[in-house]
Amino acid sequence: MARKLVPEQHEGKRHEILEAAHRCFLRHGLQGASISIICKEAGISPGHLYHYFPSKEAIVEQMADEYLARLHTYFGRQQGTDDVATVLLSEIWNMEGWDDAAHCRILFELLAEAGRNERIRDILARNTDGVRRLLAGTLKAGQARGEVDPGLDPEHTSAVLIAIVDAAPMLPLMVPGIRFEESRKLITTMIRRFLKPEG
Repeated sequence: MARKLVPEQHEGKRHEILEAAHRCFLRHGLQGASISIICKEAGISPGHLYHYFPSKEAIVEQMADEYLARLHTYFGRQQGTDDVATVLLSEIWNMEGWDDAAHCRILFELLAEAGRNERIRDILARNTDGVRRLLAGTLKAGQARGEVDPGLDPEHTSAVLIAIVDAAPMLPLMVPGIRFEESRKLITTMIRRFLKPEG
C-alpha cells in the first residue's frame, strides 16, 4: 500500500525543492539549471522530485507566481490613501529583498523567461492585471479630485507605472551599491511630477 502524504509534509518538501531550485537558478540561470542539478542540490532523485513537480517548467512557474505576487503584495493595502504616488510606491517601499542582489537576479531571470515562455508570460500578465486595475481606479479618482492630469489615460498610464515598479528592483544590478533611500525619493519625485496636472 502506498504511503499517504501528509499535506503539511508535502508542502514542506515542495518548499525545500523550490529553495534548492532557487540556489541552482542563481548559479546557473533558469536555462542552465537542469533537473539533475536541482535534484543533486535538493538531495533527492528525479523520481522523487516528480512526486512534487511534474517538470522543471512547473518549478519555474511556481517560482514566478510567488516572486511576482510578492512584488505586488502590498499594493491592495494602500487603497485608502489620497496620494496616488504613495499608493504606487508602497510596493517598492515595502518590498522585502529590494536591495538583495539574489532576489534581483532571480526576478531578472523570470522577466527574461517571460519573453521566451508563454506560460511564464501568462503568469506575469495575471499578476500584473489585478494591480493595474486597482491603480487605474486610483488614477481615475485622483483625476476626479483634480490631483492627476486629466489628459492621462488611466489604463495606459497604470501599465506604464507598473513597469516602473517592476523595473525598480533591477537598479542594484545595474548600479551596484546604489542607495535605496535616495532611489526611492527620486522615483517618488518623478512619479508625482508625471501625474501632476499642468498649469
